[in-house]
Amino acid sequence: MPKKPSERRVIMAKKIAADWLSQHSAAEYRFRVYHNGDTTPYVNLLRSFRDNRIRFGSVDPIPDLGIKHEVEGFTVWSNDWSGLQSLKTFLEKKGMDTTWIW
Repeated sequence: MPKKPSERRVIMAKKIAADWLSQHSAAEYRFRVYHNGDTTPYVNLLRSFRDNRIRFGSVDPIPDLGIKHEVEGFTVWSNDWSGLQSLKTFLEKKGMDTTWIW
């Protein structure tokens, strides 16, 4: 039984949308950092770290690092999984609690 013209258009639109998404999307990893007290200085330091103005030990700069300041701490995200892993380890050594979503 042949498909109706409207069914073909829907299938073609889904295919075009799937192709566009596969070309324009990338995996993103994120974790939250909890800290007692004010986290504003840490957020500012992370922005300087992202812009390659300061270094955190042996952690390589992450150019696409996103930082969001929140009430209980802050959230960081990036496409660089290994860079975030080393940043998480560094922050935990400094006494901060982190959550990591694999």
